[in-house]
Amino acid sequence: MNNNPKEILSLKHVTYDAGIVVAEDNDIAASQRIDTITGVAGSTETDNTITLAVIATRIEHPRNAVVTITAGGGLTGGAKVTLYGMGLQGVRVSEVFTYVTSAAAITGNVPFLTIDRASIYGATGTLASGDVVKIGAGAKIGLPRGVDEEVVEVVKERFDSAEIAVTGTLNRQYGTYIPTSTLDGSKFLELWYTTKKVITW
Repeated sequence: MNNNPKEILSLKHVTYDAGIVVAEDNDIAASQRIDTITGVAGSTETDNTITLAVIATRIEHPRNAVVTITAGGGLTGGAKVTLYGMGLQGVRVSEVFTYVTSAAAITGNVPFLTIDRASIYGATGTLASGDVVKIGAGAKIGLPRGVDEEVVEVVKERFDSAEIAVTGTLNRQYGTYIPTSTLDGSKFLELWYTTKKVITW
């Protein structure tokens, strides 16, 4: 009996409608004061839930998230933002974004179908009005696959019915792809890609 792992390769095709747009830096939660979110102007936190825009409950296409934390008052460090939502495989997912510089866009990897809740915590310093956070959709588009499948390769890209050379960036671990095409919210994007499933029987 051969117990070596075997692989099943599949070719998949997905079409994203003409509403798909480039990355947005504040379409999930517009810029908000950290001291208002946490309920204090210091380190003792009482309420850390970020108010999300309506679009957060219905992200039009599976995307990663980008969190931008700006220190413009009294924030000295420590701030983290955790996003909670639904992933591509229909399971609950979350991702932690950690503040590292005075003003940095922190790019996530997890493709979210929805973002239902966000929280910020751990901020140090005496917070002021210039210490803000905003959340947007990133450039990485999720490729649908099974929970036990890994994306292997994007083999074909078509944008506005035209063939595009595949030179985008694939992340196999998270199953995301940054398209070669420049998305503009008015053209269709089609992708063909292969997935791999490992079996042992």
